[in-house]
This record gives sequence, structure tokens and C-alpha cells, in this order.
Amino acid sequence: MTNIESLYSYTPTQYEAIDHLLSMGVGAHFAALVFFFLTSRFIAPRYRTATALSCIVMVSAGSILYGQSGLWETAFSYNGASGTYEPGEATFSNGFRYVNWMVTIPCLLTQLLLVLNIRGERLFRDAALLVLLAWGMIVTGYIGQLYETTDLASLTLWGAISTVFFIGMNWIVGTRIFRGLHEMPAPAASAMRKVFWLMMFAWTLYPLAYAVPYFAPSAGGVVLRQAFFTVADVSSKVIYGLMITYIALQRSAAEGFEPAMQVTDLAPQKGIVAS
Repeated sequence: MTNIESLYSYTPTQYEAIDHLLSMGVGAHFAALVFFFLTSRFIAPRYRTATALSCIVMVSAGSILYGQSGLWETAFSYNGASGTYEPGEATFSNGFRYVNWMVTIPCLLTQLLLVLNIRGERLFRDAALLVLLAWGMIVTGYIGQLYETTDLASLTLWGAISTVFFIGMNWIVGTRIFRGLHEMPAPAASAMRKVFWLMMFAWTLYPLAYAVPYFAPSAGGVVLRQAFFTVADVSSKVIYGLMITYIALQRSAAEGFEPAMQVTDLAPQKGIVAS
């Protein structure tokens, strides 16, 4: 896959901005991995799988971003005569991100269902539907980006198809979240509302990055695109994971799980039995 990143030369400032954005993404994900691993012991077994999925997401996303960072450094070389970084023999591609999303987005969606306390057949049904919608969105978006340097009409078509899956996925996510708020402790319910709006913010940045070839086909546009990608990755994975962990901790304490009660300084809620 040839993306617009490989079409331009970059000033040292532009080149380093992208390099630093990718490095920041790597650092954020691996730092969060340590946090989620250390925090897991305070989460009740009923919700601990959600924290384990956060660890999987951090390893997967952090590894891909590390590869992207290395690829960025090898795909361009500094030309002293022009004072710019110019494309080399290697080709920078965002396609690796799409491969990674095939793993991480199903994990993120399943985490959400788990802390909403959806279990059994309903969990399997909802997770399967959300994963299929997510994969449809990712695959069609991947196909669309194959055309971003050659055929903007095809980019538009596949982007529109991907958006249909995107809307369906977000509709189900929003429905499940707001239907489940009344079953949560007040702090967890408040955090879950914020999770919804965080997801809408972060997931909207990805289509904006996809559309950069339309409105900013330039070296500056590439910097903006990588900023969109990095902010979206950190928001939708790291910050999202922190909020999911907080919700799991609150629910664990409310159900009487002693380690969570010690951390949150909360007493179990009446009528809620620890699982």
C-alpha cells in the first residue's frame, strides 16, 4: 500500500513532529500496559477479563506503533542540499494500522460489554455483531486507502461503505451503554457516559485522517494526519482503557470485592452480591 506519506519531502520540523508523535504513541501504550498489569489484582474476577484485554490492546497497538516509528525513520533520508527529508527506497504505509485494528477494536468492544455486566448468550451475540461490524468497517476502509494516491472516487466509495458499518457499530454501542447505566454505581455510571463521548470523539478522528488526501494533500497534511491517528490511538485505547478499569474497580467495590474496596474506600452497595 502506498499512502500519501510517501509522496512528499518534509522539513526537519515536519519530519521530527511525525517521528515524535509515533514515539509518544509507543510510550503511552507500553506505560499503560504496566499500569493495567499492576491494577488487575484490585479488580474482581468477574471484570478482570476486561483488564486483561486492555493489556492485549496495549501490546498489540504499542508493537505496531513501534514498527511504524521504525518504518518512518527508514522510509526517508536527509538531503543536505535541499535541507529536507526525502522518500527513500522503503515505503511508509498506514496499512499496518488496519491490520492492528482487526485485533484491538474487537478487544475494546468486548471490554465494554464486560464492564456493562453483559454475560452468557447475550454477550456472545452482542460481541459477535459488534466484531462483524468493526471488521466490515476496517476492511472496507483498508480497501479505500489503496486508492488514496490514484483514485479519490474509489476512496470516497469505500469510505462511504465503511461509514455504514461505523454508524451501525456506534448505534449498538450507544444503546448498550445508556441502557445499562441504571444498573451501575453512580461513579461508574458517570464514567460510562464519559466513555461514550470519548469513543465518539476518538473514533471520529480516524475518518478525518482517512479524508486527509481530499482536504490536505501535502506534507503539512501528513503531519496533521499522523496527529489525528496518534491522538485517536491514545484516546481510544489508553484513556479508554483507564476509564474502563476505573468502572471495573467501582463495580468490584460496589459488589464487595475487598481489594477494590480498599483502593476506592467504598463500602458494598446494598442488594449487590459479590460475584
